[in-house]
Amino acid sequence: MNGPIRRQILIPIVAIQTATIAAITAAGVWLAAARDERRNVERLAAVIDVLDRSTFPLTSQVLGRMHGLSGAHFVVRDAEGRVAAASDEALAAAAPAAVDVPDFRRPEFRSWRQWPTVVAEGRPYYGARLRAPAGATLLVLYPESSWRAALWDVAAAPVGLGLAAVALTAQATRWFAERIGRRVHRLRGQVARIADGDFGEIEPGEGDDEIADLIASVNAMSRQLRDMRRAIAQAERTHLLAQLAAGFAHQLRNTLTGARLGVQLHGKRCGATGRDTSLGVATRQLELAEEQVRGLLTLGRLERRPNRPCDLAGLVRDVAGLLEPTARHARVALDVETPAAPAVADVDEPSVRAAVLNLAWNALEAAGPGGRVGFRMHAGPDTIVIDVGDDGPGPPPELAPAIFDPFVTGKPEGVGLGLALARRVAEAHRGGLAWDRDAGWTRFRLTIPRTNPEEAKTADEPRPDRG
Repeated sequence: MNGPIRRQILIPIVAIQTATIAAITAAGVWLAAARDERRNVERLAAVIDVLDRSTFPLTSQVLGRMHGLSGAHFVVRDAEGRVAAASDEALAAAAPAAVDVPDFRRPEFRSWRQWPTVVAEGRPYYGARLRAPAGATLLVLYPESSWRAALWDVAAAPVGLGLAAVALTAQATRWFAERIGRRVHRLRGQVARIADGDFGEIEPGEGDDEIADLIASVNAMSRQLRDMRRAIAQAERTHLLAQLAAGFAHQLRNTLTGARLGVQLHGKRCGATGRDTSLGVATRQLELAEEQVRGLLTLGRLERRPNRPCDLAGLVRDVAGLLEPTARHARVALDVETPAAPAVADVDEPSVRAAVLNLAWNALEAAGPGGRVGFRMHAGPDTIVIDVGDDGPGPPPELAPAIFDPFVTGKPEGVGLGLALARRVAEAHRGGLAWDRDAGWTRFRLTIPRTNPEEAKTADEPRPDRG
């Protein structure tokens, strides 16, 4: 069946219920009619028995009373066929002759359908003939219209109730079908919007049925598609960012290397006093810049280096040491807590160093003069967590949902690349980068697995037999 779903639901249910109610009503009417017909026939038969056994004269007055009891008309004809008495004088003049009416036989006349039919005054009657005293004949005439009227009286109530039940059923089914149709229409609209790229959700409504489950599933699909679109857009932006950063880094690497070699050559030629550490600081800063450039090149895939075991605890202490002159100049206190034992993980050291350094630079700038920056590390059996926090005011609330997106920054002179690159490093190592604000501190947690899942999978694969 084609057409709207409400029609597909409404028509079959109403048809089945109508047929069922019609069958029940017909059965009830038939039983009630049969019972009423049997009662009327038996009542008339009882009147006939009284008249048949009577010894009183059958006058018009007596026949009129019998008509009131049974609803039948009575006509008495004498031996010569003349009307001697009648319950209805007008009908007596048009009554058929006695010879035209069959004799009354009780065992056979149990139903009006078993009574013979005669016509008087153009109307049909159920008729029978009995013998009366003095050779007279008693004609019994029961109007067929009375039986039909009695049949309608019996059937009116069941038929009315049946029609009312059909109407109520149709109305209830229509309401139910339209309710389902509206929900399906809303769901169809949502699917159409999803096809157009709008991944909004709709309210499941108050129902707790299969359609509500379907709406919940479509809403879940909308959320997944929305997340996938956001992830794809983020991946495209991050890829573009990495390419741009790697392009700039490729140009800067040679310049930084030349500057570092020039400072080192100057230190060898000119020497430095014991208390003058400026050339050493400059050299370390240039080396730090070179490491950042190498990390950017790794992100941009312009340099590919395999992961190697690296002591991340030592890496954190090294980054803190590189930042110490800058922190002292900015009047920011550095707190470093790392395990005494090495925290080794298989990583690309330059990119991880660049990520930690970006987090530390952000923390230094956010803490401001008189602030504090803390480095914490938790080395678990499977992962290592590097926590970089500051007691600054924290990022603006409106930036919180997109804080890791490229070019998103709350600093007037910021570019918005540090956190995006740090997250790229975490994702490249199958780890993660998260942040929170608690007790006046803003903390960024870089999680790095100890073993790269891809390398572990490769190591577990069976090698061919070189026999």
